Order: sequence, then structure tokens, then C-alpha cells
Amino acid sequence: MLNILNPLIDQLKKKHTYFILGIAVLFTIIRLYLYSKAIYGTDMSATYDDQLLIHYAQNILDGKWLGEYTTTTLSKGISYSLFLVLAHKLHLSYAVLFGMFSILASILVALAFKPIVKNKYLLLSIYFYFLFSPISFTHEYSTRTYRNALVIPTVEIIIACLLAIYYRKYNSSKKLLPWFLGLAVSFPFFWFIREDSIWLLPFTVVALGISFVQILLGQDFSFKEAKKLKERPFLLSKQEWLKLSLFLLPLVGFSIVYQWIEYKNETTYGIAAINDRSSGEFGRLMKQLIRIDDETNLNKENSEIWVSHAALNKALDASPTFHTVSTRIDELYTTHAWTQGGKVKELPGDIIFWALRDVVSESGYYQNNAKETNDFWKKVNQELEEAYQKGTIKKKKEFYLMGSGDGKTMNDLPIVFDFLKSGYAYAWRYKDFHQGGNYSFGTQEQVEQAQELLNLPLMDNWIDSSDPRTPDFQLTKTAKVANVMIKIYQVLAIPVLIASIAGILLMILGTVFAKADRA
Repeated sequence: MLNILNPLIDQLKKKHTYFILGIAVLFTIIRLYLYSKAIYGTDMSATYDDQLLIHYAQNILDGKWLGEYTTTTLSKGISYSLFLVLAHKLHLSYAVLFGMFSILASILVALAFKPIVKNKYLLLSIYFYFLFSPISFTHEYSTRTYRNALVIPTVEIIIACLLAIYYRKYNSSKKLLPWFLGLAVSFPFFWFIREDSIWLLPFTVVALGISFVQILLGQDFSFKEAKKLKERPFLLSKQEWLKLSLFLLPLVGFSIVYQWIEYKNETTYGIAAINDRSSGEFGRLMKQLIRIDDETNLNKENSEIWVSHAALNKALDASPTFHTVSTRIDELYTTHAWTQGGKVKELPGDIIFWALRDVVSESGYYQNNAKETNDFWKKVNQELEEAYQKGTIKKKKEFYLMGSGDGKTMNDLPIVFDFLKSGYAYAWRYKDFHQGGNYSFGTQEQVEQAQELLNLPLMDNWIDSSDPRTPDFQLTKTAKVANVMIKIYQVLAIPVLIASIAGILLMILGTVFAKADRA
């Protein structure tokens, strides 16, 4: 009897698998269609944002690397521009390639959980949850042709690779290799999307460290055998050593990409730097200026001011080389457009550095003379470092998470925690998430060039920057579908949060009891 039933059961299982696969394919096609038919917009008047990254891509396609050396040439990461180049080379619209990339991220997240999620319908639900995530419908992180759109799917891929490695750590090297290769490609790609990508590094290092240590200790490790830890490396098999060597792949991948970008910049501009924010002499200058104590209470009263006018004056007094452009700094705070002709007394955040590059360029720097400009800042940095050592200028009593980011004091922590709390509450409930009528802003020539590069109908929703008007766009059918999906997620937000917390607790309890049994 069993001999008769077994083939039938196997056939039913196959049909069941094909059915689930068919549903997954169907909804994947629907999601890709929504990506391709969404209304995308770009702001070609945003000189330091949308326009800049599109110009990077155009220059790369023309064989000019990032173009002539100006104040913006090395100011931002190039991953997004390379993504635009890839879409153009493949003769795909930006919307289709972006959709495929985001769908790939959702697939990898679902596959990462496969070792612990045995129920195929639950695995399919995980895939659908990420596939139709509300953030993938929003303007800032989806339908705006800007680098922020790539952050979420790339982070998903990195986390998927880390989870897959953890859940498969005792499997063969062959099964782990694709996930390590995925991490070796996705992490450097993520790192060079923005200049503040360091926030994901601690999680990545810790996640890899946990998997590495557990492989090193072995699946049957017990704390009762802790005395034998010193002997463990000598007891590892060739297969285990091979598995541990895979942990070098992400580092190798990052090093190759880093050195390639550095090489391209050095051969093109004569500067061995990735960008002028996280490396190079201007990056060092940012770090030094941010730390200057201007001996006022301005920074305590307004944390948005990273470098005050008073701090810049101290730097000018401390550095004879920097003082040669003091007239330009005076103009910045009196007659320049950056301060609206002196109406704005202090420039917030990193805007001061964009303004600083701009006014210094009026003294002959950043005029296709990268080496000369870099040498100028190098001399300024040397003089500021000497001034710090002599005590001519002093450092703020703050701690810094990033070299080119603003410092914080203990008094700032409640504000930071409140910001994180409100941001988290805003995100998990998808507050104000929606897909609307995006528009493309700029001159006709600018938007047409972007349209040609991206293979998107940007002129259909164009607003002339020289003659701006109030847009009158109707929601498309795909936008209406997107907003319905967002509404569903908003309703399910609390149940999903509760289920997630319960799942994490069960996973922790399962791990504890499993260790107790082995002990």
C-alpha cells in the first residue's frame, strides 16, 4: 500500500512546490510592473544631489571618469552613478533595473531564513512582506532618482547574506560561498553609496564575528570543555579551515573596490583619495574645523551649527596659508549667496563645507587643478595641527562617531534618544508614507539629458525651473495600487511588531535551552 501511496505523495509535493513557486513568480511580475510604471522624478536644479550624480554617470559613459575637477567632483560616493551607467549599458530603463535590484533583495532575505523556516507558505509570506514594503513605494527611497533609493535594498542584501551565513555556518563551504561572495560585492557597493555608511560596519563585523567564533569552536562545543579551547585550532579539519578562510572574502572585495576607486582618482586628478569628505586633505580639514572650540555657547545652544563663523576666524588666524583666502571667507558672511548677502549669520550642518569649497574656488582653486588644491589644504592642515599642539586653538570637549560629523556631549544624548525614538515610531507605523505625483524639475535641456540617460519619461512630468508653476498631476493607477498596499501595511504594523518580538523571544529561548541541553 505504501509503495503505491509514496509516488502519489511525491507528485503532490512537487505540484505543491510548483504552485507556491507560481504564486511567487506571479506577484514578482506584478511588483516589477509597479516599479516600471511608477512616476519617477528628478531635480536637476539640485546641483549637489540629483544633478551631480547624473553628471557623474554621464561623464563615466563619455570616458571622462567624474569629469573636470571642480568643487563637486570628489564630493560624493559613486555607487549610484555606476548603477545608472549599468542600466544604460544594459539598455534597461532605470525603473526596471531598480525594480529588479529591489526584488533580488527581497528574494535573498527570504532565502536567508530557509534553514529555520520550514513552512513554505511562511517563507513566501516573508518574501511578500519585503517585496511590497511601503518604503519601496515612497518618493525619497524609490521614485526619486537619487542615491537614497539604493540604500534600503542594499542593506537588505547585506543583512540577508549575514543571516544566511549564520544559519548555514555548519554547512559545507560550497553552500556558504555564494553568500560570502554576495557580501563581498554588496558591502563595498553600499559603502560608496553615501559618505556616512560607517553605521552598518559594527553590525556587519559583530555578525561575522559571531559566526566565525561558532565555527571555530565547533557545533558540539560545551562550556564544560573550555579548558580545551587552546587545542581547538589544531583540531580543525581542512574543511573547517576552508570555511574560516571564506571570512576574508568581504575584506578582499572591499579592498579591491577601494583601491580601484583610489587608483582612478589618482590617475585622473593626481589625488589618491576616495572622496574629499572621508579621505583626502579636505576631509582632514573638515575634521579639524569641526573640532575647533570657538569659545562661545553657540554650539551648545544650536547643535545644527557644526562650524561657526567664529571657529573659521580662529582657523584663519592660526593658519597663514588659510588666511590667504580670508577675503573670500569675509565675503561668504557678508555678500555671498550662501548666506543670502549676510542675512544668514551661521550655516548649519555640512552646508558650511559646500560653501567653503565654493568661495575658495573663487581664489583659483578647484579650477581643474586638483593637485594644487589638495596641496593648499595639506598645508592648511599642517598649520592647524601645529596650532592644536601649541594650544593656539583648542578642541571642543565632545565625542565623535564620524571623522567628518558633528560631535556630541552627554547633554545631547537625551535629544539623540528622542530623535531615534520618534524616527523608529514614524518608520514602523509607515506614517505619512505614500506615492504621489512626482515631477522633474530643471531646464528643458537638463531634464531631457536625464531622460535619455535613465530611459524614463521625465518630460511627461517636467516643471521648468526658469518658469516654475504649481504641478497639476493626477495619480496614476499604479500609484493608487501603491497607496492601497501602504494602507494595508499601516493596518498590519502593530500585529507584525508583536509577532516579531514574540519570534525573537522564542529564538532566544530556543538558543538558551539548546545550549543547556549540550552542557
